[in-house]
Amino acid sequence: MTLDLIIYDVREQLKQYTTDSELDDRYIIHLYNLKRAKYLRQDLNNYQRTTDISVTQTICMETEIVNANECNVDYDCGMILRTKEKIPVPIELHIKSALTAVKPTTRLSVPFNFTTKQRAIYSQFSPFHNAIFAFLDNDMHIYIISKLPEINMIECISVTGIFANPLDVRNFKTCCGCDDAIPCFDIATTDYPLQPHYIDLIKAEIVQELARAAGFHEDKENDADNDEESSNKR
Repeated sequence: MTLDLIIYDVREQLKQYTTDSELDDRYIIHLYNLKRAKYLRQDLNNYQRTTDISVTQTICMETEIVNANECNVDYDCGMILRTKEKIPVPIELHIKSALTAVKPTTRLSVPFNFTTKQRAIYSQFSPFHNAIFAFLDNDMHIYIISKLPEINMIECISVTGIFANPLDVRNFKTCCGCDDAIPCFDIATTDYPLQPHYIDLIKAEIVQELARAAGFHEDKENDADNDEESSNKR
C-alpha cells in the first residue's frame, strides 16, 4: 500500500471523531515511521526471525576515491573507495545490522563481503585478502577496501536495508547516471516498506490516539465555553 493511501485511510476514519482539517500529513507520516521502527525492532531483535524483503529498500550510490589516512582507515593502501553521500539512517537493531546487502551494480567476478570496520581492516592480514570488503563507518558513509585491481572499476553500488525514515531514500535514484533513473521512493506510487498486518495495526493505533487527542481538545473547549457562560450570568 502506498503512503498516499495510508494517509487517506487515516483521515477517512478520523472524520467520525473530529473535523480538524489542519492535521498535517507529515505528522501522520511521522507517527507511522515511529511505530514502524518500534515493531520492526521487536521482530528483528530476535535470532530466529529473518528479514522480510518487503520492509527493506534499495538505493544506488556513487563512489569516490579518498585518502585512507584522512578517513581514519588503517589499511595498507593509499587510496580507498567511499560513497559520495551518507546513507539514510538505518533503524537501530541490537543483534544484527539493519543493512542487509551492499553490492556492486556492475558485473564483477568478486562480490562484496559486507562486514564491520574492524573485520574489513583485519582482512589485509588474513588469507582472504584477495577479496572486496565493504563496511559502514560512524560517519554514515560506506567504505570499500581491497587489494584487487577490480576495485578501481566500482563507480556505483547498491545498498539494501531497513531505514528509520523510508522517505529519506527519495534523495537517491534507482541507478547511477542512468537516463531512466527515478527516485527510490514516491508516496503516490511506491509501496510503504512494511507488512500489511502492521500497516493495519498502526493505522488503528494512530486513529485511536488522534481521536482521543481531538476529544480531549473538544472537552477543554466545551469547558472553557461553559466557564465563560457561567461568568457572564454572574
